[in-house]
Amino acid sequence: MRFFIRSLVLCLCVSTAVASVPVDQVRKTLDLMEQAVLKRDSGAYMALVEPRDQNFATERRAWFKDLDLNPVQKFEMSIVGDPEMTADDDTEFIARIEVRWTLKGDGVDRSIQYDALFRAVSRADGDWRYAGRKWDERMAISVSHGPFYRAQVFYGSDDLGFASGVISNIRKIQQQIERELDLKLSRPLIVKTYPDMASLQYSIALGYLNPISGWNEPGESIKLLALKDVPRERVSSLLAHEIGHAVSFEFGDQILNAPWWSLEGIAELVSDPYRSSSIDSRHLSIAKQVKQGDRRTWDQLSDFKGQALNHATYVYPQGWSMVRYITQRFGKKARNKWFAEMGKGASVEEATLKVLRVSFEDLDMEWEAEMISIAQQAGAESADQP
Repeated sequence: MRFFIRSLVLCLCVSTAVASVPVDQVRKTLDLMEQAVLKRDSGAYMALVEPRDQNFATERRAWFKDLDLNPVQKFEMSIVGDPEMTADDDTEFIARIEVRWTLKGDGVDRSIQYDALFRAVSRADGDWRYAGRKWDERMAISVSHGPFYRAQVFYGSDDLGFASGVISNIRKIQQQIERELDLKLSRPLIVKTYPDMASLQYSIALGYLNPISGWNEPGESIKLLALKDVPRERVSSLLAHEIGHAVSFEFGDQILNAPWWSLEGIAELVSDPYRSSSIDSRHLSIAKQVKQGDRRTWDQLSDFKGQALNHATYVYPQGWSMVRYITQRFGKKARNKWFAEMGKGASVEEATLKVLRVSFEDLDMEWEAEMISIAQQAGAESADQP
């Protein structure tokens, strides 16, 4: 009995010693990440990021680049709770971490906690790299129609129902949008669902503070807020909007320079078939606003990182209305060619004149006249009713 206890104590000590090595190394990784963020040293930061996942690496580069616009005054990362190994060969490590930060000129202390995954570079007692949030599950759709009809959906333990709704609709939505835009995705879709808005915002950038339910940028995953207890139509319309972005990025490597309103407009338009609300009612509501002079100039809605953020509530409906107007007046083929020209680097004025054979100034006036006419007609019909 005495021998057994001594052996048990020895085993526990050895186990603790082995486990403490990655804990110390992960703490070192977190410390170096802190320093890189505070010094705004992107090279040092990316050297600490798991390099094998190119999708995640692209997201991290974008996350770090935002520090140029929104630098931090304070940034701290620490392990909380009890970490654990996840692989038999001790090459993966999960730790619940807390991140605390304050933006310069803001003064607000913010924090977030999540389970993070770390991977050993070579062996368990070597250097460790940050691999992002630890997702509870990984689902994949495999079909026989080509390599780019494969989707991976990562989800947290409390949003499985939402993720299931995504999985059941993703292929049909992707195919429909590809037909609409006459494009094919050049890479498989990756979708990540987040349990709360703070987690979604943090995954985009430390300085991203706007309310949001979905996100996608070229080379990144589609990120969705896992809405609880919502109808399947709401899941589908949110997913369709973000897949709309993913597919529209195939218009060309300069498409992100297109006006923000146009990018949101086409994403909103291709998600129309999945909405539960009335499209006609939305169209009429926008027309009435325009008639009342409640609209913004297109320049005000163009720069995603500029003044357009002050008019974000107009970007989506007004952009949707203009892209819808272009589609109905000139046809889908011309609309897609219009976007393709901007994907090559043409300005919206250049693309409009070349493809639609009208100046953008005239297009704006014609769209506004159409909106006013619709509102006036609706008013007249309402007045005629007993």
